[in-house]
Amino acid sequence: MGVVLAVFVVAVTIAVIATGRPEPACGCTVEPNLRGPARDAAVRFEAAVRRADVSGAWALLSDGARSRYVDVDGFQPVSARLGKALHEADAGAGGDGAAAGWLAVDDRVRSDMLSEVVVVRYSTGPLRPVWPLLVLVPLGQVGDERIDPELPTLPMTAVSDGDGVRVDVPDGDLRLTSFVVIDGTGQHRLPSRDQVTEDVVRLTWSRPLRGPVVAVAIERSGTGLRVGAAAAGVG
Repeated sequence: MGVVLAVFVVAVTIAVIATGRPEPACGCTVEPNLRGPARDAAVRFEAAVRRADVSGAWALLSDGARSRYVDVDGFQPVSARLGKALHEADAGAGGDGAAAGWLAVDDRVRSDMLSEVVVVRYSTGPLRPVWPLLVLVPLGQVGDERIDPELPTLPMTAVSDGDGVRVDVPDGDLRLTSFVVIDGTGQHRLPSRDQVTEDVVRLTWSRPLRGPVVAVAIERSGTGLRVGAAAAGVG
C-alpha cells in the first residue's frame, strides 16, 4: 500500500511540474466571465433608453461618461440619438428583428479589477451595425457594470473580396487594431488577416463565410480606445 501511495504522489508531482500549475478539479476555466455581464448591462441600458428614461440610463453611466455630459440634461441629446438609432433599426429589420441584439466582441482584464468590454448593437434585414458601447465590468460585482455610450470612432470601410473582406482603416494603426466579424446568425468570428497595404487588411476564415457580415475594428492605443464597424458581403 505504501509503495502504491508513493508512486501516486510522484506521478501527481510530475504532472504539476510539467504543466506549471495544477488543473482545476472541476475542469472549469479560471477566466472571468466578462462578456455575459457586459451584454446584460447593455440590454438594461437599451431598455432605459427605449422608454425615454434618461435618468435611469444616466444611472448606468461610467464616471468618465458622466464627467463629459456633466448632468442628466447634458446626456439627454445622446440618449435621444441612441433611441432614434434603435427605432430606425427596428423599422428596417422587418421580420428578422428577433435576431438583432448586443454582442460582446472584445474584452480586456485591467489590473485595477475594472475590466473593459466592447459591445456592439447590430441589426438584421439587412445586417448592419447600430451602436457600440464600452462596458466597465467590476470583477465579482455582477449588476454594478457601468457604460460609456459614446466611444471615439475609428473610421473604416469594408468591402467584399471573394471569400474574404477587405478592410481599409485610413486613420488607424493596424499594429494596434484587432478585428471581429459578426455573421448573419449573430455569431462573432475571429478572422485571419493578411496585410495588403499600410492601411488595408484582408480578413478570411478557416471555415468560409457566406452572406452579409459586420466587420468590427478595435484599436487600443496609449491615447485610448477607438471602435469602427461596417457592413459587407462575403462570397
